[in-house]
Amino acid sequence: MDDLRAFEEEIQLGLSYRRGDFLIFGEIKGIADQAVYADDTGGSEEALERGEMWLLFNRVLDGNYSLQIGRQNFLDPRLWWWDADLDAVRFYYADGPWRLYAGVAENLGRVSTNEDFIDPEDQDLQRLLGYAGWRVSKQLHLAGFLLAQRDRSDAPAIGQLVEEGHQDDSDADLLWAGLRAAGVVDESPAGRLEYRADIAFVTGDETLTAFEEEAPGFSQVDQTQKRKVRGWATDVGVTWTLPLPGDPSVTLVYAYGSGDNNPDDHTDRAFRQTGLQDQDEEFRDYGVVLRPELSNLRIATLMLGLPLSTDARLTLGYHHFRQVDAASFLRNTGIDAEPTAESREIGKEISLVLQIQKWENLEMEMIAGSFKAGRAYGTGAGERANRLFFKMIYEF
Repeated sequence: MDDLRAFEEEIQLGLSYRRGDFLIFGEIKGIADQAVYADDTGGSEEALERGEMWLLFNRVLDGNYSLQIGRQNFLDPRLWWWDADLDAVRFYYADGPWRLYAGVAENLGRVSTNEDFIDPEDQDLQRLLGYAGWRVSKQLHLAGFLLAQRDRSDAPAIGQLVEEGHQDDSDADLLWAGLRAAGVVDESPAGRLEYRADIAFVTGDETLTAFEEEAPGFSQVDQTQKRKVRGWATDVGVTWTLPLPGDPSVTLVYAYGSGDNNPDDHTDRAFRQTGLQDQDEEFRDYGVVLRPELSNLRIATLMLGLPLSTDARLTLGYHHFRQVDAASFLRNTGIDAEPTAESREIGKEISLVLQIQKWENLEMEMIAGSFKAGRAYGTGAGERANRLFFKMIYEF
């Protein structure tokens, strides 16, 4: 296990112009990251990134429709489905309790000055995203999500040499579909009780490519494998907000992502998320150190939200992680260590998030966590990985 202190600074410069129902917006981000590990190794990175850059036409057709073209943010309020800037064309519809949108997205160029090419995982990857929301009442808000992904890049042939950094170990045509229900159960002198529940399914086909190092700067395709993907997941939570100054709260969350109990049958039954979810930022239901993708996992979380002042809030979290089926890997986590498949007990984590927004344009956060490895890590059981992040965002 490793310890990490990270400092992230981000400056966003956005310019907009409005004329009637037409709006144009452009954004540039300056990012500076510094990471320091317990052994004093680490490094720093500075880059400019293209942020959102789009044209928006409001009130087209009969007035309930809008059209947005360019690099834009697709945002699920829970960040469970997506929170990503994508080069896209999107249509909106809004009327009374209904909110709908559908968009087609594909990366058209590199995003950062630190990149020399589009990430191979995103190269020629086309996405169709859809959302429909219906606010039935204060007690019930229903939503449906859809993401169809088509990977038009060709898997390399066995024996082919691929330049370092251009390896793409997965080419997949996948479909995600899911439903969400959320609302307020009760408001009384005892406080406010809110709930939300998500269920999602993924299906499709995938080609896996394995590489081995052949020569300096190149890898050779060793083998390929085709398989089906069939998985499902659910995430449910309740929040009790107490009738006290600053709205202190208690949140309970349980999440389940299916596993694959037969890796040799050419069907992967482990759920995987869309790849557009926000694991690093607000997705703290799953911790701040391990922060895994919801795949082959059961996650139980207890969080306490405590107001410190009118512009500062502290959130304390406890998280328990357990695999559905014992496996020797976790999909997309915040630590490098891999489980041994000898146990399903991944571990436990405590987390702390301090948010301060004293000034209108400046947001500051301190995020800390400590993960204790479970029996799934074999001889590493009981070891800890600690993280400390400082984040500052200034918008002007």
